Amino acid sequence: MCKYAKLWKNNSKRVYVQRLLMPCCVFLLWINGVKSMSQMSRKNESQNLTVTEKVIMIRKKNKVPQIALAEAINIGKDRISRIERGEEEYTEKHLKAIKEYFMIVGLPITDQECIAFRERLYYWRDLIRAKKFDEANVIRKEVANIDRIAPYALELVWLCKMIEMQLCIAEGDYKSASAKLEIPQKSIDEMNIENTFHYLYNKGVLCVHQDKYEEGLDYLLRAYELMEDDESFMSRDNGYLYYYMAMSYSYLELPYQAIVFWQKARQAHPSNITSGFTLNADRGNIPEYIKTNQIKAAEKLLNKCQIKAESIRDDEHIGMTFFYYGYLHRNTKRWVSAIEYFEKAMDLLPEGTDRYYSSHYHKVHCIIKTRAFSKARQCLDQAISLCNASDVWKSYFEALEHYLKISNYMTSFKNDESIEYILNIAIPYFIKMHDYFTAIDYYSLLETHYEKIESKMKSLLMTKAIHGIYKRCFTGDGRGN
Repeated sequence: MCKYAKLWKNNSKRVYVQRLLMPCCVFLLWINGVKSMSQMSRKNESQNLTVTEKVIMIRKKNKVPQIALAEAINIGKDRISRIERGEEEYTEKHLKAIKEYFMIVGLPITDQECIAFRERLYYWRDLIRAKKFDEANVIRKEVANIDRIAPYALELVWLCKMIEMQLCIAEGDYKSASAKLEIPQKSIDEMNIENTFHYLYNKGVLCVHQDKYEEGLDYLLRAYELMEDDESFMSRDNGYLYYYMAMSYSYLELPYQAIVFWQKARQAHPSNITSGFTLNADRGNIPEYIKTNQIKAAEKLLNKCQIKAESIRDDEHIGMTFFYYGYLHRNTKRWVSAIEYFEKAMDLLPEGTDRYYSSHYHKVHCIIKTRAFSKARQCLDQAISLCNASDVWKSYFEALEHYLKISNYMTSFKNDESIEYILNIAIPYFIKMHDYFTAIDYYSLLETHYEKIESKMKSLLMTKAIHGIYKRCFTGDGRGN
């Protein structure tokens, strides 16, 4: 107590607290160090094992006695004893027989084979990304027994499983991918950084494909943090990680963040005029530029995308370019030219796709803006008849019906039903779908309506709601800041 009293007397509370906390800090650092050293140790142990030690591990794992293995590979018991004591080594002929006996033909056992196998796994991943599923599934069969080498190559086993999950996701088998990603936390904690990265990446990509963008972004951001710490083995993944992060930010209507990651995705991928990846990354930035009022940048990128799309003669890519031309003209209030572009897009985009319905929606919206209400009504009826199979687009076109009614009778006091629908059903739905800019459009309609009927208080409420959405999207109240 005298020592602590002296510290207080000397007005050194900070020193006192530091001395008390120091053992705790040291303990926490020690724990983290032990975990890191443990992971490193496991990795080094796997790399430093001799072939003989690996065979012993797999033999014991399968509960095979020495004499049984000796008989299987046609050598004497004394000789296998000498080999396992390190006095002799297995020959290539012995290893071939050992692989056949333990059913690991095609799987690695020597250090050189492990290095080549890792590269083959990444080649497998490249086939998956190129959508060459027939070739990818051939490799899947070749590695079907991968669990058998877990005793001496656990990290390779995990890497193989992670890439197989990517195949499930790419083929749209989300149920299998979800099941394979249900990994005990203890196993996740014991993974090396490479496999932890792949696990987080797979979880994030699966969520994005299932439209769980916010949850997906959480996983992708964690993978991004790992990548920033160590890019040595992840450089081949950068472009795709950035791509899915950009998609998530785009969906969550955070345009500035989306722009950053669309650009990162584009820069991380090799330049190739026929590359669908680079074309999609370039095109992904266009709506973000438009939302942030970077019109010249959007036009420049659109022209570039059109040249690429026409060079590969892909109608769907060309149709998407027309769609974004329409979107650009719509947002700069060039209604007539926007309508023309949306019609061109609809001629090329597959009927029943989201972009097809979206083209139809924006086309009708632009027609309403030209005050051609009869034509808008006709086009809207046609759109509704086409989208019966899509609950999402039925909701959008139903909201547009009320938009049309209010626009047609802007100064009427008899729009209460449509106003109530927009405020209580349409706008909450758009916000739930993270379609904040469509919500702004509907708030702006009501703002104008209330100005026309001189209801200043209600108009002010609409202005406040619009400001709140812009604040969320542009001034740092959104995710990812």
